Amino acid sequence: MKDLTEGKLQETLEFAKTINDNSLQECLNRLEQVEKNMQERMPGMETQIATDWAKHSFYFVRKDSKGAFCGNGGIIFHGSPNEGYLQGGSVQLEPSYGWQIHT
Repeated sequence: MKDLTEGKLQETLEFAKTINDNSLQECLNRLEQVEKNMQERMPGMETQIATDWAKHSFYFVRKDSKGAFCGNGGIIFHGSPNEGYLQGGSVQLEPSYGWQIHT
């Protein structure tokens, strides 16, 4: 996985600790596991993470070894108990706090 956030991802991971929420790390772990699993079918495939317009949120793209696009999505922050629920430009069928992957 390649971090293109210029430190914003690490800052947000630190913020997540302050609100006792590990869902961002869980999202990153899932993206990394999918990337590893896809290596058999698509050697050299890479997930790139960048900042998003929504507060504490990110987007990701997957590219093959030649740089061709092969998927994308978001790691969207849906707020915390002390901030309240945030849609972050997306909708959850069962609203919950923290981060979730949206594709």
